[in-house]
Formats: sequence, C-alpha cells, structure tokens
Amino acid sequence: MRDSLLDEIAGLFHLDAPPPALAPRPTGLDPMHPVHEPVRGSSRQLVFHVGTGRLHLQLDPTPTGLRLTGVLDEVHPVEVRSPESARALAPDAEGWFRADVSSGPLCVTVPDLGLTTGWFVA
Repeated sequence: MRDSLLDEIAGLFHLDAPPPALAPRPTGLDPMHPVHEPVRGSSRQLVFHVGTGRLHLQLDPTPTGLRLTGVLDEVHPVEVRSPESARALAPDAEGWFRADVSSGPLCVTVPDLGLTTGWFVA
C-alpha cells in the first residue's frame, strides 16, 4: 500500500528531461575542454583547449543582449550555435571573431579542425 502524501512529495521532486532543443546532439566533433584561468573585470571569459591549441571567448553585456568575442590560435572559420540557429563567422587575419548573441545555451565549433566547445550558458 502506498502513502498518498509520499507520492505527492515525490511528485514535487520529479525532474523532466530537458527539452529536445537543449538536449546534446552528437556533432561528430571532438570536445574542447574548459580551462580555469583567473579573470579580471566585469566581462565573463571562457578558455577552452585541445592539445596545445586554445580558444579564448569573452561575453560582454550590450543594450540588446551579449557580445561574444573570441580568438583562436590558428585562423579557421568558426560557427556560433544556439539551439535555434547556427552562424558561420570568418575570423580576421589575427584569428579574432565577434557576434551579437542572446543569453542562453551556446557552443562554438571549429569545423576545419573538427572541434567544439560543447554547450555553455551565455
């Protein structure tokens, strides 16, 4: 015999699976691993690495959302992905790229190198 009060309490702690748009999807790309480095200032900075290569990302607030600025050790096209869209970006000659993004889940991929940051929350 089950206690109805315990069933009700258990129902309060039931967690639904994430919506399909946010569930990780296989990309066929190798994940880059986050590196914890000291940060100064009000910007949010993320650093990812694979082997000896590093990808530096910075998120700064703007009046309409966030500005994502990044730099790669090598110059390769990148894609900034959200659950709703993917945007291809061409870095400048020094490897810098910029994009206005909305807060929420994002990942940055480097298709030429077969790499991805995996999802992080902007």
